[in-house]
Amino acid sequence: MHHRAFSILLFAVAGLAGCRDAAIHHYNLGIDAIERGDTTAAVAEFEKSIAERPDDPDAHLNLGVALLGRGEAERALSEFEIAARYIPDDVDLHINMAEAYRALGRPQAARTEYEWAIKRAPENVAALSGYGRLLMDGGSMETAHGQFVKALAADPGHAPTMFHMGWLYLETGRPTEATHYFLRGLQIAPKSSYGRLGLAEAYRVRGMDAEALSEFQKAYAADSSNVEAMVGIGKCQTRAGNYVPAERILERAHARAPEDARVLTLLADVYFARDRRAEAVAFYRRAIQLDENNADAYLGLGTALEAAGELDAAEEALQAALLYDPKSAAVMYRLGMVYLGKNEKTRARAYFEMAMDNVGDDPALKTNIRTGLDESR
Repeated sequence: MHHRAFSILLFAVAGLAGCRDAAIHHYNLGIDAIERGDTTAAVAEFEKSIAERPDDPDAHLNLGVALLGRGEAERALSEFEIAARYIPDDVDLHINMAEAYRALGRPQAARTEYEWAIKRAPENVAALSGYGRLLMDGGSMETAHGQFVKALAADPGHAPTMFHMGWLYLETGRPTEATHYFLRGLQIAPKSSYGRLGLAEAYRVRGMDAEALSEFQKAYAADSSNVEAMVGIGKCQTRAGNYVPAERILERAHARAPEDARVLTLLADVYFARDRRAEAVAFYRRAIQLDENNADAYLGLGTALEAAGELDAAEEALQAALLYDPKSAAVMYRLGMVYLGKNEKTRARAYFEMAMDNVGDDPALKTNIRTGLDESR
């Protein structure tokens, strides 16, 4: 999570003095819309305000905020650049620009903007928190943690920072601590899909499947277009063996994100579980075309090909899976089964032994590996 990949508004929007002309009327309606989370209405109102008063930097800034909230980072950045002509030293403006650059995959430009803002406002919680998130996205977990600590020292009730801290703990293998931060943040911002999805993922990693499914469903109920929520529901339902509802929700996710390799892989898993092997193979192959590093898709493809008796092709797919996920006990086990099928018992046993060394806490897989070891003697 990534991870990952979620957008939230970290900063306050600016208000104007109480004039009553048309520009201010639409501006204030835009502010109201942003505050209730209706970014589409906000965009419409700010555009009307700008049509009346094109040189208003606050209207351009807040139009950018609304566009960013809708995922239109390129347009948002254009509005921030217009605002910068009038208020080049505004800290909130530079934080917004940093968010736009981050969303556009330009981390160095984002870093420059965050550092500029922090230099001028060292305790600005939005700057500290956003900079921490940028560092976390880049894998600098320890430095990111330091930024989040500073942000919470500046504002102990800042929910976005709590959510960032939760995701950091999730990504560093500490789901119990992650759960704590997500719960704290949701007490303050209960409507945050970012926090709700984080809590759901923390529960899922901890094996609390019913709680995870409930949280994913809450996120989906709040926003039926949320692909992350759909994916989470699909994962939980698949894990529980509820393949029909899993297929239904994942097909909705696929309709919204047809080029998402992760969704294609999950759908292929469901198709394979329902004995629709040709569809499963097609979806695994398409997922690999979109993401050649997708170890899960290679594993699924290899498993499906093995079940069809295509052992050479299965071996090739599973070796690719092992290349991208070299510690996967599941891949090692499946390779062992392929070699058993080819009557290469010595080679099969070697993979079963490697699988046992890497299996961790997975009782079902451990049982399967032991059976494989017995059969390879």
